[in-house]
Amino acid sequence: MARWQSELHPSALARRVTFALYIALIAGLLLLPWPPPLIPAIGGLLLLLLIELRYRLRLQRSLHGQLTADESRYWHWRQQKARVTRPPFVLPFGILLSLRTQQGKRLSLWLMRDSMNEASWRALRRLLKGQR
Repeated sequence: MARWQSELHPSALARRVTFALYIALIAGLLLLPWPPPLIPAIGGLLLLLLIELRYRLRLQRSLHGQLTADESRYWHWRQQKARVTRPPFVLPFGILLSLRTQQGKRLSLWLMRDSMNEASWRALRRLLKGQR
C-alpha cells in the first residue's frame, strides 16, 4: 500500500534555473580580463561549460516516472527501493530527498513543485512534515 505516489514529469523551473546559472557563469568568465596567452584555454573552458549545460538539460528532460512512498517508509523510483538517509530539505518550490538504495547507491532527488500536480505536492509536504 502506497502512502504517497505521484507521476513526475520534467520541471520547467529546474531547467530555467540551470540555464540561468550556467549562462551567468559563462558571462562572468567572458567579462573577466584574461591575459592573451590564456584566451585559447578560456575558449576551451567555455566549450566544456556549454557541453555540460547541454548534458544537464538533457538529463533533466529525461527524469520522469512514478515516485512512491510505501507504508514501511521505503521510496520506489525507477525499479529501485531506497530509504531516506537524512531529513528532507524543504523549500517553497522544491524538496531535496537524500536516499540510499538497498545496494548502497546514493540518490539525491530534487522534487520541484511544478514536476507534479498540486494535490500531490501538498500531500508530499504533509507526509514529509510527519516524518521529521
